[in-house]
Amino acid sequence: MQIAAAQADMTRAHVHGAPGVLVSGLVWLIAGWLWDRHGVATGFYGLFVGGIMIFPVSLLISRFLFRAPRTSPGNPLERLALESTFILFSGILLAYCFLRVAPELAFPAMAVSIGVRYLLFRTIYGNPVYWLLGGALATIGGLAALELITFPINLALIVGAIEVGLCVAVLVVGKSGVANKPMSVDQKSA
Repeated sequence: MQIAAAQADMTRAHVHGAPGVLVSGLVWLIAGWLWDRHGVATGFYGLFVGGIMIFPVSLLISRFLFRAPRTSPGNPLERLALESTFILFSGILLAYCFLRVAPELAFPAMAVSIGVRYLLFRTIYGNPVYWLLGGALATIGGLAALELITFPINLALIVGAIEVGLCVAVLVVGKSGVANKPMSVDQKSA
């Protein structure tokens, strides 16, 4: 399977990845609310439990709301998507360790790991908006961890708002066809 065909297949089956971004954003917003109401540890546990639900809920949205088909058997990008979850597992472990010794670093660590994973979605879906989304989350998480920036609200609310907002961009750019055009030789070497 050629990469353009594999990307188109993933795009059809997962509606450009937009349901996953939306559900993730909503989970982050709920975690931010829990953080504000009950503390950082409760917010983190909310993010963890909600995070477990992101893939199944987004798959249900794709299948039932958008009537998306399943991916074709043997699509190599489906394996890449699965393998990229190990970035999340690493981020969860790191964030949990921080939660125990430096709680203020738990959410920044998760934001960085989520952002890094989104960078791979550019290849999985062929959509350049994922570079913007991944870069924004990783940068904001890194700046917060290094205490180079402070926010008027907690980081989880900011991450959630960015994901919900960029979910629309993921869908619009994907539907415009920009995301599904094969990469030129110049883009492949960049």
